[in-house]
This record gives sequence, structure tokens and C-alpha cells, in this order.
Amino acid sequence: MRVLVWLTEGTWEAAVDAARELAEGRDADVVLLHVDDAATADAWHAGPAGLLGRGGPAVTGTPLHDAVAHLLEDAQVRLGLPSSTDERSPHGHERVETVVVDACRDADVLVCSRDGDRPGPHSLAPPTRFVVDHAPCDVVLVWARG
Repeated sequence: MRVLVWLTEGTWEAAVDAARELAEGRDADVVLLHVDDAATADAWHAGPAGLLGRGGPAVTGTPLHDAVAHLLEDAQVRLGLPSSTDERSPHGHERVETVVVDACRDADVLVCSRDGDRPGPHSLAPPTRFVVDHAPCDVVLVWARG
């Protein structure tokens, strides 16, 4: 069984916990997936310029890809099971949700977290709703824990 775990900032812990429960004691191939969001990447890179204005001193810090690497490492530690990682980025006008659906093509199960904290249609952001509706595999959708 191939279990794909979609990691998103703020809710990844619940998805990893659910994947552990699903995969523990089974012959499961667990893959931790992170897809870069263009808006997050743009904000990450534009932040220092916005704070310092144009022509300010160069700002050094942790690049976005290092932050993602730490997130994937933390997820592997939390999972506590053998796993692999898959880091993807949308190309051109491709959207995050289409990249996730494409990653599901070889999966038996996708584990992901709700984005909201209340029952109803607003508990899923549009990208998550798209993935739930279009994933070519079973989907385990869990509540993020506060």
C-alpha cells in the first residue's frame, strides 16, 4: 500500500499522525509530499524587501527551500516510520492542487488535513476541495488539531 501524505503549513502534524495510524503494522510505502505554493514563495522572498525598502542592505536568512527541508525532516521524525519525501513545485500556470492530484497517481491513499476549524464547506480551502474531488485514490481527510 502506498500512502501519500500531503504536508501543508499549519496542519501537517494531523496528517502525519493519521498516516502513522494507517501505516503502522502494515507493509506500507509512506511518501511525505510538500508542494511549494507560489504565493508563499513570493511572500517569503518579498518580505525582507518590504521591511527594508528598496536599496536596503542584503538580508540573509533561511531560504524557503531550507524551511521546507526542515518541515519534511520534522514530519519524518513525527511519523516514526520509514518514509520518503517528495518536494514539488508548480510550473508555469500550474496550480498546487493539480500538482498534488498528479502526485496521487501512484498512491493507494492520500492523507491530508482540513484547512478550517469548523464543520461545513469552509473547512476546506479551494485547493484542498479540488484535491478531494479529483484525487484518483482513496482520501483520508482529518481535522487539524489545535
